[in-house]
Amino acid sequence: ESVGHLIWPPPPGLDITNPDDLARLMESIPAGALVFVVLGWTLGAIAGGFTAGKISEDPTYLPSIFAGGILMTLGIVTLFMIPHPVWMWIMGIVLPVPCAWWGGRWAGVKE
Repeated sequence: ESVGHLIWPPPPGLDITNPDDLARLMESIPAGALVFVVLGWTLGAIAGGFTAGKISEDPTYLPSIFAGGILMTLGIVTLFMIPHPVWMWIMGIVLPVPCAWWGGRWAGVKE
């Protein structure tokens, strides 16, 4: 997400604690910047699933899937707090758990 903020910096004077400012920002932000946010969510879920798979003694995908579930829940909270386009809602709900599972698989989880 930070890379997207470097490419598309927020406007000067933006107050991130003001819900109206955030709503105006989300209406004007370029689609490319939003793609970087979803990419950050995806990479975070993969990294979370990988880490859970590596540090857990459980030989199943459960720790990785649990990590994805936590990230999905936190993403949904963010989606409620800041207005997002519908496609971001879909990505925020659909991607975290499968990406975390893939991260666990990448970590070497076999079951």
